[in-house]
Amino acid sequence: MPFSIFVNFVPFCGFIKPGLSMIPSITILWPKVAAPDIEEIKFSYDFCRRLSKQLCEESDLTFSWVEYTDDLSLGEILPQIQGDMALIITHPEIVLSPSALKGLIRGLEKGYSVCGPVYNQTAFSHQATDLPAPYVDMETYLEVAEALAQRENNKYIAVDSLDPACVLYRVDFLRQVRKQPLLSEIPQLIAELTKEGAAAVPGALVHCGFLQGFETERVDLLRLIPEGVKRVLDIGCAKGGYGKALKEARPEISLTGVELNPVMAESAALYYDEVITCPVEEADLTGGFDLINCGDILEHLQDPWSILKILNGLLRNHGYLVSSIPNAGHWSIVKALLKGEFQYIPLGLLCIGHLRWFTESSIRAALEHAGFSIDIFEREQIPPTPKGELFISRMCAAGYGDERSLRTNEFTLRAVKNSR
Repeated sequence: MPFSIFVNFVPFCGFIKPGLSMIPSITILWPKVAAPDIEEIKFSYDFCRRLSKQLCEESDLTFSWVEYTDDLSLGEILPQIQGDMALIITHPEIVLSPSALKGLIRGLEKGYSVCGPVYNQTAFSHQATDLPAPYVDMETYLEVAEALAQRENNKYIAVDSLDPACVLYRVDFLRQVRKQPLLSEIPQLIAELTKEGAAAVPGALVHCGFLQGFETERVDLLRLIPEGVKRVLDIGCAKGGYGKALKEARPEISLTGVELNPVMAESAALYYDEVITCPVEEADLTGGFDLINCGDILEHLQDPWSILKILNGLLRNHGYLVSSIPNAGHWSIVKALLKGEFQYIPLGLLCIGHLRWFTESSIRAALEHAGFSIDIFEREQIPPTPKGELFISRMCAAGYGDERSLRTNEFTLRAVKNSR
């Protein structure tokens, strides 16, 4: 079968800046895989591919781009590799940074045959890293990646294994592989084929993964469940992380979930007494719940104000609503808007699924209008990056910003149903 059926080859699309004739040439191999039937993850697969390619095009790297299917072997792909280096991506939720690519390339120039980056999350301990600052969007990710590259400049750690998500190889190393492994299997051969081993590059930060965000246990919301609660309704239960943790801590609680996506609902069903698979607006629910949980849900709804009134009616007198809501007044959003930018991302403050936006005053007003009184209101404040800190100080000094709002990325609250 012709090779072109399996691979979408994009011809050379990098460039060489004047005076930089010795820039190495690299082929980036990107996995062409189907996403799970989850809208945010479908968006994520495409987003990560497009953004990574864009960042490569904006760098001073000479590169070619090849997309491959997961049934492709090394022997089938080698003829399509241009240059002396090949970056093999096996995880579709990778976001490359120019500083990471340059750090990996320098590792090969130091004499290593294989180099891997560090990640925001990985099962390989030698590729985990202590970030200079947290990041909340792609602009702050690139800022943190550059800061890490400067902090860990020219550091390399010899290893005999690497996370297969993203690995840079010398092409002559790949050509000495006599077996015909799939591209995803090549990292398993590193220790066998390299005398000097491979290197992890502490200054090369690559973002990996958004899907895990649907599996979080939401300890921040669990701790707001008071004693005496017996029936809990979890709106938007995703893959069931909240329910799993709740059932482990308090197995006596009866737990009902509502989840729009059938793929995630199937996973959640392992931990819930009942999972209703439909939009919350269409769920046939019987009242009398002691507590309703809405973890990052209201902003995804077409009419969250009406839903709050419906949820109020499903609670017993003095029942609780626990919720978390991203803050539209966070410095990263304000700064981007002032520059005329607004980039949706798969998950986070600018999640692709957000339909509505709240600040502290507007979420307080919405709850009050729906018949709730807030008894706990907390503000999560992820430390800003250095550029974020400078932006906050300048906005406040000029009288254009509220510092508490600018620093707050999310509100976490518990509200009580008013008695009639």
